[in-house]
Amino acid sequence: MNTLPPVTGAAVVTSIVMYPADVIRAICMSNPGTSPPAALQGFLATHGLKGFVQQGLAAEITRASFSRMIKFWLQPIVHQGVYGKPETKGTPVSKGLCGALATVPEVITISPLENVKLAEQLDTAKRFNGMASVSKHLMQTRGILGGFYCGYFGMQIRQCLWTGTFFLTLDVWKGLCKDKLGMGGLLADICSGFGAGACGVMVNCWTDVVRSVVQKEAINATFDASIPHPGGFNLALNPVPFFSQMGKIHAAKGIGGLYAGVSVKCVHLGGSGAILAVLVPRFKEMWLGK
Repeated sequence: MNTLPPVTGAAVVTSIVMYPADVIRAICMSNPGTSPPAALQGFLATHGLKGFVQQGLAAEITRASFSRMIKFWLQPIVHQGVYGKPETKGTPVSKGLCGALATVPEVITISPLENVKLAEQLDTAKRFNGMASVSKHLMQTRGILGGFYCGYFGMQIRQCLWTGTFFLTLDVWKGLCKDKLGMGGLLADICSGFGAGACGVMVNCWTDVVRSVVQKEAINATFDASIPHPGGFNLALNPVPFFSQMGKIHAAKGIGGLYAGVSVKCVHLGGSGAILAVLVPRFKEMWLGK
């Protein structure tokens, strides 16, 4: 428990710094084919600069802080429990597997906030007025499972792939930065964190695109009374809608459609990885005094 405060602090700082990139990422991925400049222009035209504060800021910072805090706090704990030795003595594979396992409680925790945040960020018709407005609408139209856990299957795959890849490749990147590029200290942490985060994006980007479209269409459907309720299980846990949507995107846009917004996602999660790689060990050292 003593490691929880410094990890939480690092997670909150990262979430605040990277929020603007998350907004553009969400728009690009839920509308495959939209470029980052076009996404930014459209967002500013609809909401103005104040939109970066009003449209899902509270939900995203809360979601992203919990997300990063839970996985970076639990990963070494899971490693100790599974392998019987500290994460620092593990292999890249053991670190990656334990990182993926740590995302299960993470996604259970953040899924409601993910749906609320996405609904606010994509609200071009200005139907909602803050987190409470979105939450009330989702609860009334789809219930807890179908509303707050819509797209859970895709989110779980997304988090497993990114987090597993991040911890799998982080030490590899550290070795490359130090041994091959001659970097050390802060610069090596920034480079390795960004590299590991970007590798995670290359592995999980398609899942983020698919689940964003699934959730966007599901939320839009709540405003059309003629569309029957698909059921909480289908919205949250059924893998068929997820892979069906993946096939539709690939058929319409090809592999490029499944990697829509990959550049801004690399900035978002590569930057997040860099900040966390710098802050987590330093905040722990400051907090624990060692």
